[in-house]
Amino acid sequence: MNETNYETWVNLFKSKVNNPRSVEILQKIDIGYLSTVYLVSVDGNYYAVKMYNTRYNGTKVLLTEQKHIMKARISIPESVPQVVFCSPYTKNEFHREILVMEKAFGILLNQEVFNEQVFEELVNVLKRLHGSRVNSSPDIDEIERIDNCRNLILQFLKEDEIISQERFSNHLVALRDYYLEKKEIFNQKTMIHGDLWWDNILVDNGRITIIDWLESSEQDYCHDLVQLKIGTLNEILDINESERFFEKILNAYKEEFEDETIFERVRYYLPLLYLEEAFYIPFKFFPWEIKYEEDNENFRKRFIDYYKKSELTFKFRKEKSP
Repeated sequence: MNETNYETWVNLFKSKVNNPRSVEILQKIDIGYLSTVYLVSVDGNYYAVKMYNTRYNGTKVLLTEQKHIMKARISIPESVPQVVFCSPYTKNEFHREILVMEKAFGILLNQEVFNEQVFEELVNVLKRLHGSRVNSSPDIDEIERIDNCRNLILQFLKEDEIISQERFSNHLVALRDYYLEKKEIFNQKTMIHGDLWWDNILVDNGRITIIDWLESSEQDYCHDLVQLKIGTLNEILDINESERFFEKILNAYKEEFEDETIFERVRYYLPLLYLEEAFYIPFKFFPWEIKYEEDNENFRKRFIDYYKKSELTFKFRKEKSP
């Protein structure tokens, strides 16, 4: 194992988990930009051990994710893995930050396991997560969000103008104008997951477990819903089915929460999130200059695809005053 060894793991678990007789590192089960997750057996019990990359301020990231998991478990405890213990950075004990959680079993949500029943259970889980709404401003300043997105992508287009800077700027100005015109309706606030891609949703005999809470925050739940559309429905279903299920969840939320402006807010969040996903930057923990590392050609193709989807989902023309 990188930057640690088996003896260190055993000693760590002995100090935290009732002096176990055996500790076995079974396999890597996920490799992400900020962390690597291992499956570990302790006396026959299974744990997911998330090891953070210290170069991205691992202790801060560790403590943030632990806090978000504990908050999420208040409303959906059976759908969020329980934290067993964490070990922040210490020079003398363990030099890589880790978060130890109960192992969540199930299959990553995909086309084979997705059906109406799974969808309904997922909607029920999310409605419970989003049910404790507070009518106050979300944590994230949307004007700052738009401006950050604009500055980052304009910087990219100066180096590789795969679309014209004027075309992009006009699109962002229209989004900005729409938000300012409708600003009074953007006052919803609840806890959201923030990263509802298909590979963060596990299905086990119809039971839903949601993992990877690092990007959770207090925002409008429409952010979660459009993330579910982009990162899950669009990824595992065809276009027509994705649209059908998305409209279904929006109508369910409109009825459940008596939310009369949900479609207007989604009209803003969907194109903006397409733009953010075009660059895929974990905005909380990376400076805006850091571009996601991937093959240049793949990056350009994905950027163009997501940008065009952003334009297609948003057409805004301000009415002229008489």
